[in-house]
Formats: sequence, structure tokens, C-alpha cells
Amino acid sequence: MQLIPLELNHNSFFCPVTGEQLLFSDDYQSPPATLFHFIDIEGGQLVNPNPSIAILYEQALEDINNGLYNGYEFKYFYSIEAKAFEILVNEKLKLENNNVLFEISNSGVACEPSSSNVFIAIDMNYQSAEATTEEDDFDFEGWFPNFDDFEDVLLKSIQTKPTLNGYALFMEDTMGCGGFYFFNTEEEWEQLLAALVFLDFVNQNKDAIPAEQLKCVLKVYFDYFNAGIYDKLTEHFTPDLNELLQDYKIVFFGKTTDLLAPNLPFTLELIDEFGENPNENVDGFLTFLTSYSKY
Repeated sequence: MQLIPLELNHNSFFCPVTGEQLLFSDDYQSPPATLFHFIDIEGGQLVNPNPSIAILYEQALEDINNGLYNGYEFKYFYSIEAKAFEILVNEKLKLENNNVLFEISNSGVACEPSSSNVFIAIDMNYQSAEATTEEDDFDFEGWFPNFDDFEDVLLKSIQTKPTLNGYALFMEDTMGCGGFYFFNTEEEWEQLLAALVFLDFVNQNKDAIPAEQLKCVLKVYFDYFNAGIYDKLTEHFTPDLNELLQDYKIVFFGKTTDLLAPNLPFTLELIDEFGENPNENVDGFLTFLTSYSKY
């Protein structure tokens, strides 16, 4: 089982497999791919476990009561329930590589008042009719802004001024024409992510997306929707997005400061065209980036 810690500044969390909402501001749900919730308040509560998980958890409780784990270095030692949860995750499920445990920290998540952590285990290999999202029953209006709005999001990112604490993305179309998109906050990134994933369909009829293609688009979106800003994304994000897009290609995606070093062909090309050492004229280089494009 793989552990992924998250620090969210909102009260919602969506299943990366089925796309269903798991956490709300004062409640939780368990779609089929969910193995269990564990909330570490009042001694710890295992909530809605999958039947096979419930058996393993009871085994963990029995093993602890029988002294099998005497001397075990518990991290969650405040109750036998918490200890059983730790044995479940670290021992009983340690070889389940397709299971992911999200540890969500947020003072507003689930079960008010809540300064505790919520753990959600997902079977990433789960497949069923419920996990296959078809175009005719997917609630676009409930999840995303209108496709026409994505053009405004992209335009805003083009007009956003780069900062040394921000992030940059350079994208080209099939003709080799391209430009920079900049974002400096989590909110800007969440808006840009949706626009990028659905970029091939901006200003098109969303109802015309073939079901299989829609499923691929949604998978990439849900894989990274909860990942947060750049530092929390995996190295697979850019190739996954490039594999998804048909009419565009991500050439660079990273911190704005990464553009100051000639360690990539793209950054070397930028610096050559700038004609100066960007580290000696940072303000001038940032101004240069705002107008840099390929035609």
C-alpha cells in the first residue's frame, strides 16, 4: 500500500478511480473503489470498510490483544483502534501495490470539529460499470465551467505576469506555434489544469466527445485534480498530458526559476534569444518571457 499525504485548503476530495466525491465539509461517502476511511479522533474509527478489509482489521485487533506486536514501534499509539489501523496498513496490506492510502490534513475536513487527519484507502485497480464514466451521464455542469469559459482561463494565464515564486508552462500547437502560460497561486493552477486537460475541446460541443476519448480525458483529470500545485505533481504529469492532447504539446512545465538555467534545450534557446545572462537581469528576463512566443 502506498501512502500519499495531502494538505488541502478545501473541504472536498474526489475518488481518482470513479470520480465520485468522497469528502464533504461535514460528511463522507464510500464509492465502490473505496476500501475504507479511518478518522483519527476519539481513539480512531474505521468507517465503511470493504468486507475483506474488515476481516483483516479484526485480525489486527486480535493479534495486538494476543501480544503478537509487543515491541512494535507504533506511530499511532493513542488507542488499540489506531494501532490496529497501523498494522492493517503497514503489515496486512503492505504488498497491495495497487492500493493507495491518502492521508488528508485539513482543519475543516469531515466530522466537525476536526483538526485530525482523515485516511482514505482506494483500490486503484478497481473496475466496474460504476467506475466507467460515459458521456451521456457525466455531469459536466456540476464539475466544470462551460467549455467556453476555458478560453478565458487560458487567456488569463497568458496575461498573468511571471514571478520568481510562480510557475510557467510553454505549449506549442501542431504547427510549432506556441507561447507561455503563467500561474502563481493554487486557485490559478486548478483553473488552468481543467482548461489544459480539455484543451482539444475548447469552443467545441462537449456532447460530441466520444465516450472512450472522454474516459481517457477524465482519467488524466482525476489523476491530477487532487495533486495540488506543481511541487506535488509526479514526473508523469507532462507525458500523461501530452499523450492525451492531440492538437498541442507541452514543451516546458516547471518553476519560473527553472527557466534561468540553461540545463534544457528549451531554456538554452530562451537565454540565447534573450541575449544576456538572465541571472544578472532577472526583471528584464521576466519581461522578455511575457512577450516570448513562436509563430
